[in-house]
Amino acid sequence: MPKKKFIWLFALCCLLPVALAQLVLTQGWFSAGASSKGQWLAEEIKLLPEVPASAPHWRLVYLAPTPCNSDCQQTLQLMTQIHTALGRKQQQLTLWVIGAQAPAELQAPIQFQQGENNNLQGQLVLVEHQGLALLHYAMPKDLQQLPLTGKAVMADLQKLMKFDRGPV
Repeated sequence: MPKKKFIWLFALCCLLPVALAQLVLTQGWFSAGASSKGQWLAEEIKLLPEVPASAPHWRLVYLAPTPCNSDCQQTLQLMTQIHTALGRKQQQLTLWVIGAQAPAELQAPIQFQQGENNNLQGQLVLVEHQGLALLHYAMPKDLQQLPLTGKAVMADLQKLMKFDRGPV
């Protein structure tokens, strides 16, 4: 095989995948981040303080409205159901409520911290061990859609826990 022919074939083998990748990206045939069910936060928001390495790595936080109405109570119940549904992976998750005042019917696995975040008020947020909020889930207006939100949170949580290597 002549030298020039080999160089051209080698260049073609190297440049063809790059050109195809560029074509896929420019034509919009690739959608990044399609596997997560929640919305990724555009900016860094530190909701909770950092936890030690021995503590659970993930936290599910509900930013409760000030008067905890029936929707708020339903969301708290959904959080405990998510925690129970994790089974043996429950040790990797803690439940938190952040609000101006603690809801009256706050039960044992859920912890409370006083504070406010008006941008995410009334939403569920997944927070990692350093306190950084990653994904948020808007609560549906129709309570019939609440189980679908729970399934979305569970799907993302299971995926994050599967690939989690713990605090570095």
